[in-house]
Amino acid sequence: MYRIIIIISILTLTISCKSKVGCGIDPLVIKSNDSIISKVESDSIGQKWWNNYLTKIKEPNLKTELNESYRLMIYNSMWESSKTYRIYKDSDSYKLVFKEFGGEQIERKNSTLTKNTESNISKEKWTDFQNLLENSGFWSLPVTIDRTGLDGTSWVLEGKNPDGNDCTNRTYHVVARWQPLDTMKVMELNYKLIEIIEK
Repeated sequence: MYRIIIIISILTLTISCKSKVGCGIDPLVIKSNDSIISKVESDSIGQKWWNNYLTKIKEPNLKTELNESYRLMIYNSMWESSKTYRIYKDSDSYKLVFKEFGGEQIERKNSTLTKNTESNISKEKWTDFQNLLENSGFWSLPVTIDRTGLDGTSWVLEGKNPDGNDCTNRTYHVVARWQPLDTMKVMELNYKLIEIIEK
């Protein structure tokens, strides 16, 4: 009898160790995130708006990107303006992109890209950001939190890893916050990405 219990215990441990939702992550959080992302993807009006906006600012849809990429978009709903910070791995080099679209003095219908730059970053900066992603648990952070409001800014941080994250096995994750001053992990990631671009 004890032998059967030991065998079952070993099998259970072996199976759970192979599970990608390990790493101390609550499987309910992963399930909730998957549900929210799936709901957003099934919202055809929202998806159409998002895809049109990406086209306007000449940005790729990260879900279909082949390179590992991370993008922060700070979107001002009042002016329909945004600042976009993106870093990505291109073979053995690392790139950063900064774009500014529209602004307070520009009429919405006349909004255009006012800044569009691309340059190289060091492997060290890329690795620093990777370490921060891992330490913050980015791939398992809640997609949204119960905090919304009128006007203000929305901060959307996306990640694409074609090989999948080691803990969650996700290839894409998004974390969206409105006026996210109270969400330290998210803001630490956001400010790190801005810092890489601005240095």
